[in-house]
Amino acid sequence: MRLLHLSDPHFGTEQQAVGDALLERASELVPDLVILSGDITQRATAKQFEQAAQFVARLPVDVPVLAVPGNHDIPLWDIGRRLLSPYGRYKACFKLPPFEWCDGDVQVIALNSAPRWRHRNGELDTESLREQLRTYAERPARHRIALFHHPVDCRRHQDRHNIIRGAEQICEVLGDHGIDLVMGGHIHDPLMRTSEHLYPNLRPTQVFLLAGTCISSRTRVGAPNSFNLIDIRRPGEEMLIERWDMDAAQRQFHPVQLCQFLRSADGWRLGEAQRPDHPDRHALPVS
Repeated sequence: MRLLHLSDPHFGTEQQAVGDALLERASELVPDLVILSGDITQRATAKQFEQAAQFVARLPVDVPVLAVPGNHDIPLWDIGRRLLSPYGRYKACFKLPPFEWCDGDVQVIALNSAPRWRHRNGELDTESLREQLRTYAERPARHRIALFHHPVDCRRHQDRHNIIRGAEQICEVLGDHGIDLVMGGHIHDPLMRTSEHLYPNLRPTQVFLLAGTCISSRTRVGAPNSFNLIDIRRPGEEMLIERWDMDAAQRQFHPVQLCQFLRSADGWRLGEAQRPDHPDRHALPVS
């Protein structure tokens, strides 16, 4: 099972050349599923959602696309629409969480961490989350993924204020219901590592994955446009995650990091990490 993880395109600030390069790579990589982890638009306008729909239509044919809203997908200045129909334009293009997607042993649970009142920091009510996950966990699956916009961890200390409210409690609930991988975006700074870095007492350990902005001009220093590629080789036992960055000079995306995660008795652990120029890189093929 191969998943293409895109995030934060912020249509309205997109770069045409980067978008074209991404679509070219997406066709070459042949994913089984495309994931959009929020902030699909910059200001939730009808035109920006139309641009997003046109972009999605150019992704590989017959590949399902799962999306969750981000804080930018709720109208900010249009108070009336924000009060009465905060997700109206979003729902015209994408399905609103919560919902699940399953294929064989892999289950993706899409959640909405962007309520209208928590416009920036995000929120998931733990009691509602337990009820939702209890229902979804009834479906047999060996590999469970939780998808929502706001991060539960971050690479830079300066971004700690962007972590979703009650993150550790949320992760505990996710772990209680067998979640292996937690995916998101929001801060435009990629991250892939296990939960033990920020939550050392959390058991079982989970894998946290953030994607940078895939095509927006709103990049950060040290974090160019990027996306993630997840290969679930043995559901519930092994997954490979590869980060691809945009090279402006070459006008194409290229792999910059590859991590192997393995399931152990206490949860997930990092098995091996390589750069694309590592001499043994082909020992961990992403195919």
